Amino acid sequence: MAKAKLHAATGAYKAEYDLPASHFEQPVSEAAMYNAVDVYMGNQRQGTHKTKNRSEVSGGGKKPWKQKGTGRARQGSNTAPQWVRGGKAHGPLPHLYKRDINKKVKRRALLSALTMKANESSVYVFEQISLTAPKTKELAKVLTTATLLGQRNLILVSEADQNLALAARNLPDVMVQRVWDVNTYWLISAKNIIFTDGAIKALTAPPAAKSEAKTAEAKAPKAAKVAKPVAEKATKPKAPAKPKSGKASAAKAEKA
Repeated sequence: MAKAKLHAATGAYKAEYDLPASHFEQPVSEAAMYNAVDVYMGNQRQGTHKTKNRSEVSGGGKKPWKQKGTGRARQGSNTAPQWVRGGKAHGPLPHLYKRDINKKVKRRALLSALTMKANESSVYVFEQISLTAPKTKELAKVLTTATLLGQRNLILVSEADQNLALAARNLPDVMVQRVWDVNTYWLISAKNIIFTDGAIKALTAPPAAKSEAKTAEAKAPKAAKVAKPVAEKATKPKAPAKPKSGKASAAKAEKA
C-alpha cells in the first residue's frame, strides 16, 4: 500500500499515513500524462502573434527607380519583404491553440501523476494547515519544521483559505490550490505534494453538498408552462354613415 508521511499542524512528523489505493496505486501511463500536459500548455497560449505583410506596412505607391538602365536590381515597391522596413513574408497570424482532451485520458493522467509522486515518496499529509493570520513567517516555520522549505511545494486543500493563500504568495516555491482545481501539469512540476487530511477525503469522495444539490436538481419536477391570458380585442365603434350628397340624390331622381 502506498504510504506518506503524516505531519501535525506544526509541521512535526507523527506517523505513516496510508494513501487510498483508488488514487495512489494505479497504472502509470506516461502517454496520458504527456497528452494532458501538452494540451494544458497549449491552452495557455493567447495566440495573438501577428506581423505586418507588404500590404500593411507604410510605404509603396511608387516604383523606387525605373526598370532598366540604372545597373541596380529591378524593384517594384519598397514594401517588398527584401527591403528594410518592408513587409514580413509568411509571418504568424492570430489563431487559437485551444484543444480538448478525452475525459478518460485526463482522469488517467491525473491518477498516473498521483501514483508516480507516491512511488517517489513525494506525497505528504498534514492534519491541517491553519494560520491565524496571513503571515508568511508562520507558514515558513511550518514548512521548515517539516524540512520542506526551499523546495517546490504544491499545497492542496479542500476549501479555499485566504490566510494560507496570502501567506504562500510571498514564498516563491510554494503554491496553494484546491484539490478540485489541480491538474497533471502542476502535479508533475512540483517536487512535493502536500495534502491536508481534508483534501485527501475530498479527493476520494465528492463533497456531500455538491452531490445532494445535483440529486435535488434532478428530482425537482419541472414547472408546468403557464398559458398566457388571451387579451380581448377591443372593438372599434363604427363610424356614422356619411350623408349622401345632393347631386347624387338628384341624379337618382331623374333616372326614376
